Amino acid sequence: MVATFSSAGARLQVTEVARALDTVWSLAWDPMGALWYTERSGRLTKLGDRPTNVAGVQEQGEGGLLGLEIDARGRKFLMYTGSGDNRVVRLEPDGSQRVLVKDILKAGIHNGGRLRLGPDGALYASAGDAAQTDLAPDPGSVNGKVLRIDPESGASSVFSRGHRNVQGLCFGPGGRFLATEHGPSGNDEVNVLTPGFDGGWPGTSGNGIKNYPSSVAPAGCAVYQADLIPAWRGSMLFATLRGTSLRRLTFDAKGGVTREEVLLDGELGRLRDAAVGPDGAVYVATSNRDGRGSPKDGDDRILRISPAP
Repeated sequence: MVATFSSAGARLQVTEVARALDTVWSLAWDPMGALWYTERSGRLTKLGDRPTNVAGVQEQGEGGLLGLEIDARGRKFLMYTGSGDNRVVRLEPDGSQRVLVKDILKAGIHNGGRLRLGPDGALYASAGDAAQTDLAPDPGSVNGKVLRIDPESGASSVFSRGHRNVQGLCFGPGGRFLATEHGPSGNDEVNVLTPGFDGGWPGTSGNGIKNYPSSVAPAGCAVYQADLIPAWRGSMLFATLRGTSLRRLTFDAKGGVTREEVLLDGELGRLRDAAVGPDGAVYVATSNRDGRGSPKDGDDRILRISPAP
């Protein structure tokens, strides 16, 4: 497929990168520039190669093989649902798994699952409240939190708390840490995370820098800092599931949201992740086969957004 649309005075095109997938969850690139992605059923794939089934993954409800990050050394980090918990692992060269964090309570909903490497070298992971609202503020639980993890030793700490179900983590200029979060049937949020941040759940919701009283179910996000699409530089891009669109937020000098642009509204169905490739293009993954969508021909797909010729 090839489709075109306009944004901020730029003419852009959408082209298909991969098709016939099943609930793509995360997109990441290795140091050689190759695209890797996870599917919730447990498949980890390098684009163009045969998929590998990750041992221990059990797809259940919203759980399964979720987050993926790849560091500058090519090491792959995964977050997935297993037989007894959600966990964060590092894949070793021999194919084994080095467990970094385990015993994150799992559930049919609210597993979190997003991973992001920060500019400080730490690995950040979102852990949902596992549909147990009392866990989010509980200092004795890792659920309802964003965790900061040492990618070498697995030593972890709570970076922020009071979360219901963070689905997107991304860093902007100066290390500004942004997150997307699902609210309770509305009051979805975009937040700026800082050490010790308390999102207020379950006492409050809809108190971010950008809020959605009617649910859009925001998911994976990226801050655009490439040059291929100059009009988007500095914008936060995030996928939406229920909102069936790609959203673009712009900010003022103090970090406040000045504008939102709704892109590809309803054209691709549910979107799970949005990421910027080493080529400067924006890649989005559809999630129409996750049990809540209406699969179209070729779903699920990975799509590339770049300037139209």
